[in-house]
Amino acid sequence: MDTATILVVCTGNVRRSPAIEAMLREGVGQIGGLARYGITVISAGSEALEGYDMDPMIASEVALAGVRLARHQAYPLDVGDIESADLIITAERSHRSEVARLVPSAVKRTFTLVEIAALGDLLGRTALGGSAGSEADAATRLRTLVQLAPLEKARRRVRRPADDDLLDLRKRSPREARRLVTEARGHVEALLRVLEPSLSLVAKPQRPAPAIPSPAPSVEATQPRSSHSTRSAG
Repeated sequence: MDTATILVVCTGNVRRSPAIEAMLREGVGQIGGLARYGITVISAGSEALEGYDMDPMIASEVALAGVRLARHQAYPLDVGDIESADLIITAERSHRSEVARLVPSAVKRTFTLVEIAALGDLLGRTALGGSAGSEADAATRLRTLVQLAPLEKARRRVRRPADDDLLDLRKRSPREARRLVTEARGHVEALLRVLEPSLSLVAKPQRPAPAIPSPAPSVEATQPRSSHSTRSAG
């Protein structure tokens, strides 16, 4: 089985990027995730709240979508992770710019979530690995998507540039958390549909929501809980 890596980037690495990471890795709704196909999904923050857990409200909404949650600790955006990633997905255009600032050559592999989901939909499964039911694996589809996506940008119609941004919470409330996760989920599902080697959508059993971690301590009091070499992919 071929392998590949996706890096997901937001600001603090406690809301958008860990939610997207978990849904891509584990799958969501009736669509399976990429971990079983040899694709590693990790996340980081351009201004990471290093060592923090995922925001409890976001974690709750992701769990209610049937996604299995691994322990998450916020991790800063790292040049090594950028260089080794086959695809870099960002929450906003500003994060895409930050990735390009750190590693200019990565700009060709970096897209916002909204953008890459839309470009994948324009290309379709056939362009990424043959007809429906073909044996092309997810890593091959991923690399083909990264190669062909820039060529599809001229076909895509965007009303305004800001439409490519997955906005963060305007205020921290369960309603806003649900709104954010619902929006991210729609784009993740669109991307999974073109990357999955099989078109069969097997319903996943709903898992109980995990225990929500206690609120993280203040930034000043927080110490990193893991080094890069030992951090969890969650």
